[in-house]
Parts: sequence; structure tokens; C-alpha cells
Amino acid sequence: MEENTAADGVKLTDGQLHRLNALQPAAGERHNEANMDSIDR
Repeated sequence: MEENTAADGVKLTDGQLHRLNALQPAAGERHNEANMDSIDR
């Protein structure tokens, strides 16, 4: 919890923000069908 709270104080440079904003959004399924079968028990 302390690390999560401290993350609020992290300052990113303009270049870092630009790189993060330029990332492609995640796509596709997180789990394949076999893994979903074990999760959905």
C-alpha cells in the first residue's frame, strides 16, 4: 500500500508521457479457453 501511495508522487518527463500515450491499446483475450475453464469452475 505504501508503494501504491508513493506512486502518486512520481513525476514523468514530457518524453515519458509522450511514449506512454503513444502505446497501442491492449487487444485480444487475456486468457485462452483452457485457462478460462479452470477459472470458471
